Amino acid sequence: MRIRSAIIPILVISTCGISCERAFLDEPATDPVALFVELWSTFEEQYAPFEERGVDWGEQYRTFRPLVSPSTSEDELFDIMGRMLAVLNDGHVSLTAPGREIFFSNYIRREQIEDELFNLEVIRENYLEPGYESDEMPSYLYGKIRNHDIGYIFFDHVGENLYQMNRFLEAYGDMDGFIMDFRHNQGGDFTYCYSVMGRLTDRERYVFKSKTKNGPGVDDYTDWMEWYITPEGSYIGKTIVVLADRYTISAGERSVMAFMILPNVTLLGDTTSGAHGTMIGRELANGWFFSLVPQKVVLFAGNSYEGICLIPDLYFKNEPDEVASGIDSTLLTAVSLISPGLDRK
Repeated sequence: MRIRSAIIPILVISTCGISCERAFLDEPATDPVALFVELWSTFEEQYAPFEERGVDWGEQYRTFRPLVSPSTSEDELFDIMGRMLAVLNDGHVSLTAPGREIFFSNYIRREQIEDELFNLEVIRENYLEPGYESDEMPSYLYGKIRNHDIGYIFFDHVGENLYQMNRFLEAYGDMDGFIMDFRHNQGGDFTYCYSVMGRLTDRERYVFKSKTKNGPGVDDYTDWMEWYITPEGSYIGKTIVVLADRYTISAGERSVMAFMILPNVTLLGDTTSGAHGTMIGRELANGWFFSLVPQKVVLFAGNSYEGICLIPDLYFKNEPDEVASGIDSTLLTAVSLISPGLDRK
């Protein structure tokens, strides 16, 4: 009994030390301690996938808060904040300050690991027949694969550019199959994808559910909301190969989810970023900007892949020297899945 009596006050003080410090601090925009507590507290109240990412956020406070003092410089504070956010390894989490490179929590994005394994110009120049369609950005690119009855379409992000899917299907709906390329997709608004999937499904299909933080408490969430794709227009049931890589993120991943539930789809490439929830932005008192995720996402089979990544049916990565010489082996593999007689030499 004495042991319990001794422990309880310590736990109370420890908990208050983390959750209440903000209330006792002066919070001018130049106070490093106040700024650190503001960042940590915002994540504590609004970030959703701590459990999925295996992060004890209170432990991060105990680790990094002692490193900050009233004399901490801006450079030192940015570094300490970045080291704390890096523990999340979340492609949706970033920290931005004037005169500094954006800090990405996810090490793949931060270090640009294997960024060179995808080059859209290689596809445009070496694999598409003349007459392909694209905008200036390009936010989309679609056409016919040379020497094959295969339609190809690429999306840089997920937004109004997804409406090009309708034009693509009108132009190439009689092909043997389609390649949907979501490699290096930067995300956006996944609802655009779900609104153009009608001709690719023969029945309503449940894709995922999500819930969003609506209060500071651990269990403060909205009700679960379920998302479906529904049939619309004349059904096209051709073979589809979807391409993804480590830079496929957010709404790009949720678009891939919609294709994953179709029985005629093969997901080819690398694992995705594993950052599925909606991203929001916040600003610190000193004007620094940061982003975080207030949402949990669970796929059709009942599992969350936040921090785990979507896993392809067939794992395949390009080689840097091949891409540099104008070869996209992942694309060639996709072509061979639709046209098995392809000579890949």
